[in-house]
Amino acid sequence: MVKSRLAEEERLSFLAKETLGFLRHKSSYVEVNVVKSSLMRSLNRRFRGQNKTTNVLSFPAPQKFPKPLRGAPKFLGEIYLDPVYIKNQGENIDYLLIHGLLHLLGFGHERYDDRIKMERLEKKLLKWQKIKF
Repeated sequence: MVKSRLAEEERLSFLAKETLGFLRHKSSYVEVNVVKSSLMRSLNRRFRGQNKTTNVLSFPAPQKFPKPLRGAPKFLGEIYLDPVYIKNQGENIDYLLIHGLLHLLGFGHERYDDRIKMERLEKKLLKWQKIKF
């Protein structure tokens, strides 16, 4: 039986919350969106100039986003996942959520050193969450 998008978003949101806690960002949160390929393609075309769907997109909160009140959680941004594409590619949606979350926390993989740091942290998080990858 295929999980509903809402149930999958709730499960992934919980994983994101747990991961942020593990990374000592308990006062932060993200919005997780499980979307159809057509919407992912539209987002990828609009923001990355690529007219195709993709597995995950992360959008950081705007710099001018209002600062939270003292003690209120900090909004890091949004993560979009295309479960149909992910399944067709044989990828792991939990891994891709973690990957997107790390991007929102400032990690990248453009430079070799940065990629190695990000991959090491991804592996640590996958092991901690007992996610097979």
